[in-house]
Order: sequence, then structure tokens, then C-alpha cells
Amino acid sequence: MRRLRGALTWAFVRGPAAAYALADSGSSLFGIGAVLVMALVAALGAGVGALVALVTGRPVDDAAFVGGMIGLGVVVAYLVLMVVVVGVLWVRGVSPSETATGEKPAGRHAAAAYGWRRRGAPLVPGSLVLFFLLVAVPFGALGLHARSAARPADGPTAIADGTVVVVNEPGWLDKSSGTVDIRYAVAGADHTFETDRDAGDHFFRLGDVVPVEYVVAEPAKARAVWAVESAREDTVFWLWLAGICVALGLLSGAGYLVGRSRSSGRRAG
Repeated sequence: MRRLRGALTWAFVRGPAAAYALADSGSSLFGIGAVLVMALVAALGAGVGALVALVTGRPVDDAAFVGGMIGLGVVVAYLVLMVVVVGVLWVRGVSPSETATGEKPAGRHAAAAYGWRRRGAPLVPGSLVLFFLLVAVPFGALGLHARSAARPADGPTAIADGTVVVVNEPGWLDKSSGTVDIRYAVAGADHTFETDRDAGDHFFRLGDVVPVEYVVAEPAKARAVWAVESAREDTVFWLWLAGICVALGLLSGAGYLVGRSRSSGRRAG
């Protein structure tokens, strides 16, 4: 019975803690081992599925594929278990290395446990609060940029058909998809403007016919309708994402302050 309990403890508690401690150490063994384990478990699942198919007379290819997917699912479930175990250890104030070895961290293990939550310390680290707030900044900037691009034009507008006449490829250091020149005609006069080649659901190519929105009073002011529609969708997405990050930052900040006040009260008591 003691051996069974020890095996279950290693499988569901100490094993995940040891895996996280290895990953947290920065060793490349964790990544290599994870890939090998996924491949081996998937191969084992595929083999079992193929064997069952041969016994039952079913298609081997389908059964092997299902078995391989089940094997990968088992590995993913174990990774989720590792996250749960690490979360419980964080709440308890016990480092993964201490759980894996069963000993108090000292020497080399003490260095590995550095930065882990101690008993009585706030549950929410200040770095988590800073992370959410910092991530909200670029998301908010992207949302405001998209909002500016989707802003209604000054004055009445009309729609005309434009044609992509030039494709400007991106430079060596440019990570975008490049730009295009779109030509359109209003009252017999040709006008051209430049816009991003990637317009969300549409990717402009040479010769494409594109709906163009232009200002009636100033026909030279125009933009691609698809680009405006994409910018409106991006505005909602990025601003919502920034708002969620800010909300999480505020909630984690409140948790951090509550934890700090409680730990200060314990020290004073």
C-alpha cells in the first residue's frame, strides 16, 4: 500500500513538480524530453489503436490516427495537471523543487526556489500586476490606431471602383505585407492613393478591383472600404483585449494590496 501511494504521489504530485522545476531551471532537457514523450505516447496510442483495429476488423488508418490523438491528449492533460499542481504549491508557499526532492531547499535548490512565494506572503506577486498593465499598453495603442483608421470621413462620401495598379513590396527590415497603389476615377479624373496590402480578410493583388470610399467635396481623399471595415473590427478586438488586461491588472493589484496588508498585520501581531 505504501508503494502504491508513493507511486501515485510521484505520478500526480512530485512528478509534475519535478517537471516544472526542470523547465524553470532553463534547461533544454525539458523541451527535448517533452517532444520525445509526446512522440512516444502518440506512437504508443497509434500502435494500440492499430492493434484494436486488426482485432475488430476495422480500418487500421483511422484507428491509428484516433489512438495517436488520444495519446497526445493524455500528454496535454498531464501538462494541465502540472499547471494545477504548481498553482496549489504557489498557494501553499512550497517550491516545486522542495516538493520534488522532499527536502527543504538548501544550497543549489535554494537558488532554484528563489522568487517562489513564501508562506504568509501575498498570493498575487507584484510582477503579475505590472505584466497585465504593461501588456495593456500596446493593445490599447493598436486599438486607438485602428479606431483612428476607421473614423468617419469629414463630409459626405461616395463609393467608386478602384483598381490595384502598383504593388510595393516590403523592405528587408519591414515586417508588413507591403503597400499597394489604387487608382480610381471620379467625374473623368483619375486619382491614386496608397494603402496597406493586407486589409484583414482581403489581400490585394495587382489588377484587383477594390471598392473605394472618397469624399465628395475632395475626390482626391479616399481609402479602401475593406481596409475601413477591417479597422473597425480591429478596434473592437484590441480595445476589448486592452480592457481585459487592465481589469485583470486592477484585480491582481487589489489582491496584491490585500495580501500585503495581511502579511504586514501578521508581522505586527
